[in-house]
Amino acid sequence: MTQRLPETAGSVSVPILIPALLIMASAVSILSTDLYTPSLPHLQGVFHTDAGRVQLTMTLNLVAYALAQLFYGPLSDRIGRRPVLLAGMIGFAVASMGCAAAGSIESLIAARVLQGLTACAEAVVGYAVIRELYDEAGAVRVLAAYGMAIALAPAVGPVVGGHMHVWFGWRSNFILLTGLIVLVILLIWRFLPETLKQPDRGALRPRRLLRGYLTLLRDGPFMTYTLIMSLVLGGLFAILTAFPFVFIERLAVPTEQYGYYYAAIVVAFFLGSLVVNRVAGRFASDPLLMAGLGACLLGGLGFTILLLSGLETPVRITATQCFFGFGLGLVFATAPVRAFDVCRAGHGHAAAMLGALPMAGGGLGTFCVVLWHDGSAWPVAMILTLTALMGTAMYLVIRPWRVRAGRG
Repeated sequence: MTQRLPETAGSVSVPILIPALLIMASAVSILSTDLYTPSLPHLQGVFHTDAGRVQLTMTLNLVAYALAQLFYGPLSDRIGRRPVLLAGMIGFAVASMGCAAAGSIESLIAARVLQGLTACAEAVVGYAVIRELYDEAGAVRVLAAYGMAIALAPAVGPVVGGHMHVWFGWRSNFILLTGLIVLVILLIWRFLPETLKQPDRGALRPRRLLRGYLTLLRDGPFMTYTLIMSLVLGGLFAILTAFPFVFIERLAVPTEQYGYYYAAIVVAFFLGSLVVNRVAGRFASDPLLMAGLGACLLGGLGFTILLLSGLETPVRITATQCFFGFGLGLVFATAPVRAFDVCRAGHGHAAAMLGALPMAGGGLGTFCVVLWHDGSAWPVAMILTLTALMGTAMYLVIRPWRVRAGRG
Protein backbone atom coordinates (compact mmCIF):
# COMPACT_ATOMS: atom_id res chain seq x y z
CA MET A 1 0.00 0.00 0.00
CA THR A 2 1.37 3.41 -0.99
CA GLN A 3 0.82 6.15 1.56
CA ARG A 4 0.81 9.82 0.57
CA LEU A 5 1.27 13.01 2.50
CA PRO A 6 -1.59 15.49 2.60
CA GLU A 7 -1.52 18.12 -0.13
CA THR A 8 -1.04 20.80 2.54
CA ALA A 9 2.16 19.34 3.98
CA GLY A 10 4.71 22.01 4.81
CA SER A 11 7.58 22.77 7.09
CA VAL A 12 5.35 22.82 10.16
CA SER A 13 3.12 19.82 9.49
CA VAL A 14 5.65 17.28 8.17
CA PRO A 15 5.75 14.31 10.57
CA ILE A 16 9.11 13.91 12.29
CA LEU A 17 9.04 10.23 11.31
CA ILE A 18 9.79 11.11 7.66
CA PRO A 19 13.23 12.69 8.17
CA ALA A 20 13.91 10.03 10.82
CA LEU A 21 13.41 7.24 8.27
CA LEU A 22 15.57 9.04 5.70
CA ILE A 23 18.28 9.49 8.31
CA MET A 24 18.19 5.77 9.11
CA ALA A 25 18.54 4.86 5.42
CA SER A 26 21.45 7.30 5.00
CA ALA A 27 23.19 6.10 8.14
CA VAL A 28 23.11 2.49 6.96
CA SER A 29 24.40 3.55 3.54
CA ILE A 30 27.29 5.42 5.18
CA LEU A 31 28.08 2.38 7.31
CA SER A 32 28.72 0.39 4.13
CA THR A 33 31.82 2.55 3.69
CA ASP A 34 32.92 3.24 7.26
CA LEU A 35 32.24 -0.04 9.03
CA TYR A 36 34.93 -2.06 7.25
CA THR A 37 37.67 0.60 6.96
CA PRO A 38 39.71 -0.78 9.92
CA SER A 39 39.90 -4.05 7.97
CA LEU A 40 41.41 -2.45 4.85
CA PRO A 41 45.11 -2.92 5.71
CA HIS A 42 44.46 -6.54 6.75
CA LEU A 43 42.66 -7.47 3.51
CA GLN A 44 46.02 -7.40 1.75
CA GLY A 45 47.00 -10.56 3.65
CA VAL A 46 43.55 -12.16 3.48
CA PHE A 47 43.42 -11.99 -0.32
CA HIS A 48 47.21 -12.00 -0.99
CA THR A 49 47.06 -8.70 -2.83
CA ASP A 50 48.41 -5.15 -2.54
CA ALA A 51 47.08 -1.95 -0.99
CA GLY A 52 46.06 -0.49 -4.36
CA ARG A 53 43.65 -3.34 -5.15
CA VAL A 54 42.21 -3.22 -1.65
CA GLN A 55 41.63 0.52 -1.97
CA LEU A 56 39.77 -0.13 -5.24
CA THR A 57 36.96 -1.60 -3.12
CA MET A 58 36.41 1.99 -1.97
CA THR A 59 37.09 3.81 -5.26
CA LEU A 60 34.88 1.71 -7.55
CA ASN A 61 32.09 1.64 -4.97
CA LEU A 62 32.00 5.44 -5.04
CA VAL A 63 32.10 5.60 -8.84
CA ALA A 64 29.13 3.23 -9.05
CA TYR A 65 27.34 5.19 -6.30
CA ALA A 66 27.80 8.39 -8.31
CA LEU A 67 26.78 7.15 -11.75
CA ALA A 68 23.66 5.26 -10.68
CA GLN A 69 22.16 8.37 -9.10
CA LEU A 70 21.85 9.97 -12.53
CA PHE A 71 19.26 7.28 -13.30
CA TYR A 72 17.56 7.09 -9.90
CA GLY A 73 16.66 10.80 -9.89
CA PRO A 74 14.54 10.77 -13.05
CA LEU A 75 13.22 7.30 -12.13
CA SER A 76 11.92 8.71 -8.84
CA ASP A 77 10.27 11.54 -10.81
CA ARG A 78 8.54 8.91 -12.94
CA ILE A 79 7.41 6.25 -10.45
CA GLY A 80 7.75 7.97 -7.08
CA ARG A 81 10.23 8.32 -4.25
CA ARG A 82 9.04 5.40 -2.12
CA PRO A 83 9.34 2.51 -4.66
CA VAL A 84 12.79 3.68 -5.79
CA LEU A 85 14.04 3.79 -2.21
CA LEU A 86 12.61 0.36 -1.37
CA ALA A 87 14.05 -1.28 -4.50
CA GLY A 88 17.44 0.29 -3.91
CA MET A 89 17.60 -0.85 -0.29
CA ILE A 90 16.63 -4.43 -1.21
CA GLY A 91 19.44 -4.54 -3.79
CA PHE A 92 21.76 -3.04 -1.17
CA ALA A 93 20.99 -5.92 1.20
CA VAL A 94 21.76 -8.49 -1.50
CA ALA A 95 25.06 -6.78 -2.37
CA SER A 96 26.09 -6.67 1.30
CA MET A 97 25.54 -10.42 1.59
CA GLY A 98 27.76 -10.79 -1.48
CA CYS A 99 30.52 -8.81 0.25
CA ALA A 100 30.33 -11.09 3.28
CA ALA A 101 30.61 -14.17 1.04
CA ALA A 102 33.47 -12.86 -1.15
CA GLY A 103 36.23 -15.40 -1.69
CA SER A 104 38.66 -13.20 -3.62
CA ILE A 105 39.54 -9.53 -3.94
CA GLU A 106 37.88 -9.52 -7.37
CA SER A 107 34.58 -10.81 -6.00
CA LEU A 108 34.73 -8.30 -3.13
CA ILE A 109 35.30 -5.46 -5.60
CA ALA A 110 32.34 -6.66 -7.70
CA ALA A 111 30.07 -6.86 -4.66
CA ARG A 112 31.20 -3.40 -3.55
CA VAL A 113 30.32 -2.03 -7.01
CA LEU A 114 26.83 -3.56 -6.66
CA GLN A 115 26.57 -1.95 -3.21
CA GLY A 116 27.30 1.43 -4.77
CA LEU A 117 24.79 0.91 -7.57
CA THR A 118 21.98 0.20 -5.10
CA ALA A 119 22.78 2.11 -1.89
CA CYS A 120 22.74 5.45 -3.70
CA ALA A 121 18.95 5.41 -4.12
CA GLU A 122 18.56 6.81 -0.59
CA ALA A 123 20.70 9.86 -1.40
CA VAL A 124 18.54 10.92 -4.34
CA VAL A 125 15.26 10.26 -2.56
CA GLY A 126 16.38 11.92 0.67
CA TYR A 127 17.39 15.21 -0.97
CA ALA A 128 14.26 15.33 -3.13
CA VAL A 129 11.83 14.60 -0.28
CA ILE A 130 13.38 17.14 2.09
CA ARG A 131 13.52 19.94 -0.46
CA GLU A 132 9.97 19.27 -1.65
CA LEU A 133 8.50 19.43 1.84
CA TYR A 134 10.38 22.35 3.44
CA ASP A 135 11.09 26.00 2.66
CA GLU A 136 14.73 27.20 2.63
CA ALA A 137 15.07 27.85 6.37
CA GLY A 138 13.25 24.62 7.20
CA ALA A 139 15.33 22.61 4.73
CA VAL A 140 18.58 24.04 6.15
CA ARG A 141 17.49 23.06 9.67
CA VAL A 142 16.47 19.57 8.57
CA LEU A 143 19.68 19.02 6.60
CA ALA A 144 21.72 20.23 9.56
CA ALA A 145 19.86 17.84 11.87
CA TYR A 146 20.23 15.20 9.17
CA GLY A 147 23.98 15.80 9.15
CA MET A 148 24.21 15.63 12.94
CA ALA A 149 22.28 12.38 13.10
CA ILE A 150 24.03 10.56 10.26
CA ALA A 151 27.37 11.75 11.64
CA LEU A 152 26.85 9.16 14.35
CA ALA A 153 27.19 6.41 11.75
CA PRO A 154 30.73 7.25 10.57
CA ALA A 155 31.71 8.08 14.16
CA VAL A 156 30.53 4.74 15.49
CA GLY A 157 31.19 2.67 12.35
CA PRO A 158 35.01 2.38 12.46
CA VAL A 159 34.92 1.85 16.25
CA VAL A 160 32.43 -1.01 15.94
CA GLY A 161 34.12 -2.26 12.76
CA GLY A 162 37.54 -2.42 14.40
CA HIS A 163 36.26 -4.46 17.31
CA MET A 164 34.17 -6.70 15.03
CA HIS A 165 37.28 -7.36 12.94
CA VAL A 166 39.33 -8.33 16.00
CA TRP A 167 36.60 -10.45 17.60
CA PHE A 168 34.84 -12.09 14.63
CA GLY A 169 36.81 -11.33 11.45
CA TRP A 170 36.27 -8.89 8.60
CA ARG A 171 33.20 -10.67 7.17
CA SER A 172 31.21 -10.00 10.34
CA ASN A 173 31.00 -6.30 9.44
CA PHE A 174 29.08 -7.04 6.26
CA ILE A 175 26.83 -9.54 8.04
CA LEU A 176 25.95 -6.89 10.62
CA LEU A 177 25.35 -4.37 7.84
CA THR A 178 22.94 -6.74 6.07
CA GLY A 179 20.86 -7.14 9.22
CA LEU A 180 20.62 -3.36 9.65
CA ILE A 181 19.55 -2.90 6.03
CA VAL A 182 16.75 -5.46 6.39
CA LEU A 183 15.46 -3.59 9.44
CA VAL A 184 15.44 -0.29 7.53
CA ILE A 185 13.62 -1.91 4.60
CA LEU A 186 10.84 -3.11 6.90
CA LEU A 187 10.45 0.31 8.53
CA ILE A 188 10.39 2.16 5.20
CA TRP A 189 7.83 -0.26 3.76
CA ARG A 190 5.60 0.23 6.78
CA PHE A 191 5.91 3.95 7.50
CA LEU A 192 7.35 6.04 4.65
CA PRO A 193 4.63 7.75 2.56
CA GLU A 194 4.91 8.77 -1.06
CA THR A 195 5.80 12.47 -1.28
CA LEU A 196 5.76 12.95 -5.06
CA LYS A 197 2.40 14.55 -5.82
CA GLN A 198 2.43 14.32 -9.60
CA PRO A 199 4.56 11.68 -11.39
CA ASP A 200 6.29 12.90 -14.52
CA ARG A 201 5.47 10.35 -17.21
CA GLY A 202 8.14 11.66 -19.55
CA ALA A 203 10.93 11.79 -17.00
CA LEU A 204 12.78 8.76 -18.43
CA ARG A 205 12.71 9.80 -22.07
CA PRO A 206 16.34 9.94 -23.27
CA ARG A 207 15.96 13.41 -24.77
CA ARG A 208 14.42 14.74 -21.57
CA LEU A 209 17.17 13.17 -19.48
CA LEU A 210 19.89 14.65 -21.64
CA ARG A 211 18.25 18.07 -21.76
CA GLY A 212 17.76 18.16 -17.98
CA TYR A 213 21.36 17.26 -17.19
CA LEU A 214 22.77 19.58 -19.86
CA THR A 215 20.69 22.40 -18.36
CA LEU A 216 22.27 21.75 -14.97
CA LEU A 217 25.79 21.41 -16.38
CA ARG A 218 25.42 24.83 -18.02
CA ASP A 219 24.00 26.34 -14.84
CA GLY A 220 27.00 28.12 -13.29
CA PRO A 221 25.58 28.84 -9.80
CA PHE A 222 24.10 25.35 -9.41
CA MET A 223 27.33 23.71 -10.57
CA THR A 224 29.39 25.91 -8.25
CA TYR A 225 27.54 24.70 -5.15
CA THR A 226 27.58 21.11 -6.40
CA LEU A 227 31.29 21.09 -7.29
CA ILE A 228 32.19 22.62 -3.92
CA MET A 229 30.47 19.64 -2.30
CA SER A 230 32.33 17.34 -4.71
CA LEU A 231 35.71 18.78 -3.82
CA VAL A 232 35.36 18.65 -0.04
CA LEU A 233 33.83 15.16 -0.22
CA GLY A 234 36.86 14.11 -2.25
CA GLY A 235 38.94 15.22 0.72
CA LEU A 236 36.80 13.27 3.16
CA PHE A 237 37.04 10.04 1.19
CA ALA A 238 40.77 10.53 0.80
CA ILE A 239 40.86 10.51 4.62
CA LEU A 240 38.67 7.40 4.74
CA THR A 241 40.86 5.53 2.27
CA ALA A 242 44.32 6.62 3.39
CA PHE A 243 44.05 7.01 7.17
CA PRO A 244 43.67 3.30 8.03
CA PHE A 245 47.01 2.66 6.32
CA VAL A 246 48.67 5.78 7.77
CA PHE A 247 47.44 5.18 11.32
CA ILE A 248 47.52 1.36 11.54
CA GLU A 249 50.57 0.56 9.37
CA ARG A 250 52.74 3.68 9.60
CA LEU A 251 51.90 5.04 13.09
CA ALA A 252 51.24 1.59 14.70
CA VAL A 253 47.75 2.41 16.01
CA PRO A 254 45.98 -0.85 17.04
CA THR A 255 43.18 -1.83 14.64
CA GLU A 256 40.48 -1.69 17.33
CA GLN A 257 41.60 1.83 18.37
CA TYR A 258 41.74 3.44 14.92
CA GLY A 259 38.01 4.19 14.93
CA TYR A 260 38.32 6.53 17.91
CA TYR A 261 40.60 8.89 15.98
CA TYR A 262 38.25 8.98 13.03
CA ALA A 263 35.29 9.44 15.37
CA ALA A 264 36.83 12.71 16.60
CA ILE A 265 36.73 14.08 13.02
CA VAL A 266 33.11 13.05 12.70
CA VAL A 267 32.24 14.73 16.00
CA ALA A 268 33.67 17.94 14.51
CA PHE A 269 31.38 17.44 11.51
CA PHE A 270 28.50 17.00 13.96
CA LEU A 271 29.38 20.30 15.64
CA GLY A 272 29.47 22.10 12.30
CA SER A 273 26.00 20.80 11.49
CA LEU A 274 24.84 21.79 14.97
CA VAL A 275 26.01 25.37 14.44
CA VAL A 276 24.02 25.63 11.21
CA ASN A 277 20.96 24.12 12.84
CA ARG A 278 21.10 26.73 15.61
CA VAL A 279 21.66 29.80 13.45
CA ALA A 280 19.52 28.95 10.38
CA GLY A 281 17.07 31.78 9.83
CA ARG A 282 19.35 34.33 11.53
CA PHE A 283 22.25 33.97 9.10
CA ALA A 284 22.06 33.43 5.35
CA SER A 285 23.34 30.14 3.94
CA ASP A 286 26.20 31.59 1.90
CA PRO A 287 28.23 33.16 4.75
CA LEU A 288 28.00 29.85 6.63
CA LEU A 289 29.17 28.04 3.51
CA MET A 290 32.15 30.38 3.15
CA ALA A 291 33.07 29.82 6.80
CA GLY A 292 32.97 26.08 6.14
CA LEU A 293 35.36 26.37 3.20
CA GLY A 294 37.72 28.40 5.37
CA ALA A 295 37.71 25.72 8.07
CA CYS A 296 38.37 22.98 5.49
CA LEU A 297 41.32 24.98 4.18
CA LEU A 298 42.72 25.35 7.71
CA GLY A 299 42.52 21.58 8.11
CA GLY A 300 44.46 20.93 4.91
CA LEU A 301 47.11 23.56 5.59
CA GLY A 302 47.52 22.49 9.22
CA PHE A 303 48.06 18.88 8.16
CA THR A 304 50.65 19.95 5.57
CA ILE A 305 52.54 22.04 8.15
CA LEU A 306 52.66 19.04 10.51
CA LEU A 307 54.25 16.89 7.81
CA LEU A 308 56.73 19.58 6.77
CA SER A 309 57.86 19.99 10.37
CA GLY A 310 58.03 16.24 11.05
CA LEU A 311 55.64 16.55 14.01
CA GLU A 312 52.92 14.18 12.83
CA THR A 313 51.38 11.94 15.48
CA PRO A 314 47.91 10.35 15.51
CA VAL A 315 46.60 12.98 17.94
CA ARG A 316 48.05 15.96 16.07
CA ILE A 317 46.87 14.72 12.68
CA THR A 318 43.39 14.17 14.08
CA ALA A 319 43.36 17.67 15.60
CA THR A 320 44.05 19.29 12.22
CA GLN A 321 41.35 17.19 10.58
CA CYS A 322 38.77 18.29 13.13
CA PHE A 323 38.93 21.69 11.39
CA PHE A 324 38.22 19.94 8.11
CA GLY A 325 35.34 17.96 9.63
CA PHE A 326 33.79 21.09 11.16
CA GLY A 327 33.94 22.89 7.83
CA LEU A 328 32.43 19.89 6.08
CA GLY A 329 29.44 20.08 8.43
CA LEU A 330 28.85 23.72 7.48
CA VAL A 331 29.18 23.05 3.75
CA PHE A 332 26.89 20.03 3.62
CA ALA A 333 24.10 21.74 5.57
CA THR A 334 24.04 24.78 3.26
CA ALA A 335 25.32 23.96 -0.25
CA PRO A 336 22.52 21.48 -1.19
CA VAL A 337 19.78 23.92 -0.20
CA ARG A 338 21.31 26.77 -2.20
CA ALA A 339 21.89 24.45 -5.17
CA PHE A 340 18.20 23.48 -5.18
CA ASP A 341 17.20 27.11 -4.86
CA VAL A 342 19.12 28.30 -7.91
CA CYS A 343 18.75 25.27 -10.21
CA ARG A 344 16.88 25.52 -13.51
CA ALA A 345 15.83 21.87 -13.78
CA GLY A 346 13.41 19.62 -11.89
CA HIS A 347 14.08 18.40 -8.37
CA GLY A 348 14.67 14.82 -9.51
CA HIS A 349 17.43 15.86 -11.91
CA ALA A 350 18.90 18.25 -9.35
CA ALA A 351 18.82 15.64 -6.58
CA ALA A 352 20.53 13.11 -8.85
CA MET A 353 23.26 15.57 -9.81
CA LEU A 354 23.70 16.66 -6.17
CA GLY A 355 24.21 13.02 -5.26
CA ALA A 356 26.24 11.94 -8.28
CA LEU A 357 28.87 14.65 -8.59
CA PRO A 358 29.87 14.76 -4.89
CA MET A 359 30.21 10.98 -4.82
CA ALA A 360 32.21 11.17 -8.06
CA GLY A 361 34.40 13.68 -6.24
CA GLY A 362 34.74 11.17 -3.42
CA GLY A 363 35.73 8.52 -5.93
CA LEU A 364 38.32 10.84 -7.46
CA GLY A 365 39.74 11.53 -4.00
CA THR A 366 40.17 7.81 -3.30
CA PHE A 367 41.61 7.23 -6.78
CA CYS A 368 44.26 9.88 -6.12
CA VAL A 369 45.12 8.08 -2.88
CA VAL A 370 45.46 4.80 -4.80
CA LEU A 371 47.52 6.49 -7.53
CA TRP A 372 49.86 8.31 -5.15
CA HIS A 373 49.99 5.70 -2.36
CA ASP A 374 53.50 5.52 -0.91
CA GLY A 375 52.77 4.57 2.69
CA SER A 376 53.08 8.17 3.89
CA ALA A 377 50.47 10.81 4.76
CA TRP A 378 51.60 13.20 2.01
CA PRO A 379 49.03 12.15 -0.64
CA VAL A 380 46.04 12.82 1.62
CA ALA A 381 47.52 16.10 2.88
CA MET A 382 47.95 17.31 -0.69
CA ILE A 383 44.43 16.27 -1.64
CA LEU A 384 42.86 18.02 1.37
CA THR A 385 44.72 21.28 0.72
CA LEU A 386 44.08 21.32 -3.03
CA THR A 387 40.37 20.53 -2.77
CA ALA A 388 39.76 23.27 -0.19
CA LEU A 389 41.75 25.81 -2.22
CA MET A 390 39.92 24.95 -5.44
CA GLY A 391 36.49 25.11 -3.79
CA THR A 392 37.22 28.49 -2.22
CA ALA A 393 38.62 29.93 -5.46
CA MET A 394 35.62 28.71 -7.48
CA TYR A 395 33.18 30.22 -4.99
CA LEU A 396 34.91 33.61 -4.98
CA VAL A 397 35.27 33.78 -8.76
CA ILE A 398 31.73 32.72 -9.76
CA ARG A 399 29.98 34.39 -6.78
CA PRO A 400 26.81 32.25 -6.84
CA TRP A 401 25.39 34.08 -3.81
CA ARG A 402 24.23 36.86 -6.17
CA VAL A 403 21.58 34.56 -7.68
CA ARG A 404 18.17 34.77 -6.02
CA ALA A 405 16.22 31.66 -5.04
CA GLY A 406 13.59 30.33 -7.42
CA ARG A 407 15.07 31.83 -10.57
CA GLY A 408 14.29 30.48 -14.00
